[in-house]
Amino acid sequence: MCGLVGYVGSQAPVSRQRLVYMRDTLQHRGPDDADVLVASSGPAVGFGHRRLSILDTRVVGRQPMTRGDVTIVYNGEIYNFQALRETLESEGLTFETRTDTEVLLALYQTRGLDMLPLLNGMFAFAIWDRAKQRVFMARDRLGIKPMFLADGPGDSILFASEIKALLASKVVDDAIDLQAHHDYMGLTYVPGPRTMLRGIRQLPAAHALVWEGGRQRMWRYWDQTLHSAQPAGSVRPPSRREAARQTLAVLQAAVERRMIADVPLGMFLSGGIDSTAVLMCMAKAATAPVKAFTIGFEESGYDESSFAAIAAKAFGAEHHVEMVRPDPDVFLGPLTEAMDQPYADSSAIPLWYLCRMARKHVTVALGGDGGDEVLAGYRTHVAWRIRELYRRLPSAARERLIPALVARLPVSHGKVSFDLKARQFVAAANRAPAAAHFGYKEFLAEDARHALRLPVAQIEPTVRLFADAFAAHPFTHGLDPVLYADCGIYLPDNILVKADRMSMRHGLEARVPFLDHQFVEHVAALPADYKLKGLQTKAVLKQALAGKVPSMLLKRRKAGFNVPMATWLAGPLNPLLRDMLSPARVRQVGLWRPASVAALIDDHESRRRDLSRPLWSMLCFMLFNERFREGRPA
Repeated sequence: MCGLVGYVGSQAPVSRQRLVYMRDTLQHRGPDDADVLVASSGPAVGFGHRRLSILDTRVVGRQPMTRGDVTIVYNGEIYNFQALRETLESEGLTFETRTDTEVLLALYQTRGLDMLPLLNGMFAFAIWDRAKQRVFMARDRLGIKPMFLADGPGDSILFASEIKALLASKVVDDAIDLQAHHDYMGLTYVPGPRTMLRGIRQLPAAHALVWEGGRQRMWRYWDQTLHSAQPAGSVRPPSRREAARQTLAVLQAAVERRMIADVPLGMFLSGGIDSTAVLMCMAKAATAPVKAFTIGFEESGYDESSFAAIAAKAFGAEHHVEMVRPDPDVFLGPLTEAMDQPYADSSAIPLWYLCRMARKHVTVALGGDGGDEVLAGYRTHVAWRIRELYRRLPSAARERLIPALVARLPVSHGKVSFDLKARQFVAAANRAPAAAHFGYKEFLAEDARHALRLPVAQIEPTVRLFADAFAAHPFTHGLDPVLYADCGIYLPDNILVKADRMSMRHGLEARVPFLDHQFVEHVAALPADYKLKGLQTKAVLKQALAGKVPSMLLKRRKAGFNVPMATWLAGPLNPLLRDMLSPARVRQVGLWRPASVAALIDDHESRRRDLSRPLWSMLCFMLFNERFREGRPA
């Protein structure tokens, strides 16, 4: 795992010295080695790289790496690189290193732009082809590894693994993207391909881009096809029992592919179904006890370490547990620095501690991210099924009686409290399908965001993102567009952002077996009710694990990886909240009405409403604006 930066254009947008400075903002991603290359002829091309050595840790694995007329900077892991190498060797090619990086170069030399479907892995890379005078960039299918882009002077493009490296160029427009800000305030994360900054965008997951002759061309090279979007009769699904057997076999193969490393390896263990399944598969393949890492909390409602201990004992893991009381003075600065743009999913906080602990023992860690999106594991998926029943009730009950009862529920500041879930559900249940699913994920309603924000240029409603995802394929089962939207929006722009930034902040490589594209394609082809059976989430995986893992882990309710943010904002974080969201600061930034912000804080502190998510979102935005924009107006 590494960090990369670069540019291409008719003229260089930055100097070599500036390129080196950009590269070294990513030292945390690659603490082991660094280099830079600037092309001596043709278009202006500059590549920089910071290396975290995982495969072939010798100096010959340094990047930028050149083979013949092509040079690469690359971040990620190609898990089938050994098989690809054997194929290339059978065609007469030879290799000087044991790295997957050199295999990527050789694959490009022999397959060109058609190389991408052959790759199994997580990756973001840029290849400079001197002969064709072009730069070719690509990002993995699910968006595990990041790639940010910015247009420089003239026809130039700058690119990097993190936003901070592009800001270090000093040629990028860093004004706030008002549409991205609006979407962020509803979702607590910025949905791609936008970023919070007007001059920086993302290369979307499963996309490639070519710069050639001053022009850019981008295309999508992969997409998943869920069962109900397949042509009628084209695929006959296996029985539930056979589907469970196949699912476990495909997952086992995905885990084993991710256990290849020349450095110490372990895994994140929560005691949930996904991480327990990963541990079981690792234990089956390992020749020594698996190193498993768990974070525990003193607050009983947030602590899952006892369940993790049960899983660890069942599979003989070497279990490391650290009990923490998260301290804002410890994590807030590093968290803001790591994320590069506002990000308000509070589960990043315990993950920061978990990665810090794991890095003391290993360099690579497998985790269970992606299982919920692929296998229908969220409460929002259960809400979708309940919605189908709810809409059969008389309209008077749906539109007046039940909303009135829910409105009278006492406000709780507990973890994902019942009153919060109930309010979100009834507010969204009567909407059209895409709007309903968005409503289950929306933490500050559209009208509330408009009332909070000062008048600006035309802003589109955030629901458009979900409507586009629902319309992307001719789905015939209502759950399939929900899963497709989650894999295309929530997964790459929230879950995987958190996993990448928190792990790389500590020089740790995080690998995600549930997002092996072969596993994703296998599960996508299964009927929706194999995944959500009645109100049972992840049904096919639970059937596969029955009798193989402790039964109580299969039966326990999903907990989530959260912190008591509602309590913190009314307690230890309150002085910082009041300071950063003071009328003077809010007026200076120029996005929100100061009186409206003060009212939100008062409502939360008085427990009239749980507004922890929008308030945490606003605090994270202000901390970002201070750190990366010196507090300047939007």
